[in-house]
Amino acid sequence: MSILSLQFGQCGNQVCEMLYSLLEQDIQAKKTINQDFYAESTTKWFDINNKGHLRPRSIFIDTETKVVKPLKSLQIVAKAIGGSANNWACGYAENSRLIKADVLNLVRQEVEKCDRLTNFLTFYSLSGGTGSGVGSAVIEELCTDYPNKILVNCAILPYTRGEIATQSYNSLLNLAKLYPLVDSTILIENERLHHQCKYSIGLSEITYNHLNALIAQQISAIFQPLNNTNTFELIKELTPHKNFKFLQIRTEPNKNLSDFECAMPWVGLWNGLNKQNRFDANFTNQIIASTLIARGDGFTECNLRKTSKDFVKWLSKDENFKILSTNVRFLSYKRHLSQILNGSNIVKPLNFILEDAWKLFTHAAYIHHYKKFGVDEHWFLESFQVLENWTRSLLIGPKMRKDNY
Repeated sequence: MSILSLQFGQCGNQVCEMLYSLLEQDIQAKKTINQDFYAESTTKWFDINNKGHLRPRSIFIDTETKVVKPLKSLQIVAKAIGGSANNWACGYAENSRLIKADVLNLVRQEVEKCDRLTNFLTFYSLSGGTGSGVGSAVIEELCTDYPNKILVNCAILPYTRGEIATQSYNSLLNLAKLYPLVDSTILIENERLHHQCKYSIGLSEITYNHLNALIAQQISAIFQPLNNTNTFELIKELTPHKNFKFLQIRTEPNKNLSDFECAMPWVGLWNGLNKQNRFDANFTNQIIASTLIARGDGFTECNLRKTSKDFVKWLSKDENFKILSTNVRFLSYKRHLSQILNGSNIVKPLNFILEDAWKLFTHAAYIHHYKKFGVDEHWFLESFQVLENWTRSLLIGPKMRKDNY
């Protein structure tokens, strides 16, 4: 099983530069001690060029050249067209026309070259115009051209008080366009990552590099090979209904190895994962499905407890909570836990997007910039309706019985 990743805009490209660097670090560490893992992980993420070097199986996409220019990957589609003006409509309707054919041509080449390429993984920020807009247009095309391949979005939610005035519009339009099309969307909250960097890792000055590094670690910990488990099929199992396709990731530990005098026991890592829920202290989270992944030495389930009241009643215990483990370490951590879950607490950031977008929309703020590219009031109203229906489902659905779906 192989993955082709596509990353859009400044955020997506910077995250994936760190991601592939981390993956290569993990792979090279296993080269002499676990050749099966080395071969499987290499096949999953990389091609090997004629010099024997690993080349990321990825396509870096931007409408400005400054971000992707330093990258060594040969799979770059970048045109100096001045960005997308922090406008989803500009990226979706205008700039995508200038770049989409080149991207899709590279995708076709990769698909033809790799017999076992079965999955797409995409990365972008929801706040700007290129990631959210150009990303929407390309991903929409991929869903049409490759209906039998699993496509998972990794969409990064901006800070609630971000620097881009139109970020709630862009987030709304992207989610409404792509959510029905893709198999699942991993939503990554900058606010939550910041909280983790401050209180779990202990950083006093937090930059986007810290957030990007944490995202790279979370994605790697979930998608690295795991005892013949198909991670993408696992993700499909975590999204048992079309109304519940938003996923979140948690990992422990998140500190640098040098910060530890000794490895934390498994129960300590499990408690650390549960402490991350304090970020949602004022919200009662109902978990639809969750998978725990343990990588490292001597894992047993006996010390790990799940609270049954946190899980929906319309799925059985075997369906809504799974534990997978491997003795293969993640990076050089002696023990590492990661969790990917489908829960109702994702409503919090989605509601903020809706509330902020409605405030702008009721005052007709910035609408004229979107109308220039064909995205009018009717388009916005339809997008509001779509996202509001999902948030309502996320609040009501966990309380329903399975046969209601």
